[in-house]
Amino acid sequence: MRLAFVDDDYGEIKKLTTMIDKELQGTVYSSCTKQLFSTGETFLSVWKPGMYDIVFLDIFMDQLTGVDVARQIRKTDASVKIIFCTTSNEFASESYCVDASFYLVKPFSQNMVHTMVQKLIKVDSRLSLFITLPNDRKLYLRDIIYGEYINHKIFIHTKSRNDISFRMSFGNFLELISPFSFLISCCKGIIVNLYEVINKENNCFILSDNSTIPISRRKIKEINNVYADFIFEKMKDKMLNDEAN
Repeated sequence: MRLAFVDDDYGEIKKLTTMIDKELQGTVYSSCTKQLFSTGETFLSVWKPGMYDIVFLDIFMDQLTGVDVARQIRKTDASVKIIFCTTSNEFASESYCVDASFYLVKPFSQNMVHTMVQKLIKVDSRLSLFITLPNDRKLYLRDIIYGEYINHKIFIHTKSRNDISFRMSFGNFLELISPFSFLISCCKGIIVNLYEVINKENNCFILSDNSTIPISRRKIKEINNVYADFIFEKMKDKMLNDEAN
């Protein structure tokens, strides 16, 4: 999991990251990556869609506020989770407009951070799904960006940047992941995680790590249908979760 923190108070960021580390200890996310930014301008200068899973934004910053930054994010990325950090809840309506996932009020407390983490994990129970590889290692499926079959080995490129390789036929690997509809083979020797697709153009998937994966010509109709169904189910899940909260 990739986290970005945008706050001009370094001390507050460090407190928050320490609390988050405590909550994630012993979970699949314990090795998540974190990047810290002191201004919204600095963050937006490097920002790309799919770059982070969660962005923490301080609302009260010089020049660009957290709400300003969130609006810029939402112009290109509808999936990244946004969490506002502030000393006041007066911007609650603005947080709703940019589909913020949570509202952390300063000073941070461990109980508040615990509630936030539990809510984020509950949003998608599929985050804990895994398969067991031939070496008995667990591979968490939502950590996969894409996989490829090269020289009798499977190479898995992950969000945690701990890429994995193991010896297995591509057919056996497809059978292993067959229960999970968000992992699909769009061309020979390659599988992609549909959760990591940020765009589809010119019969290619653009992934969160900026990789471009072609869609086989003979599979275009099938893949288009699968992807459309995936987007629909994702939207439906989000609506149900919003109603539950």
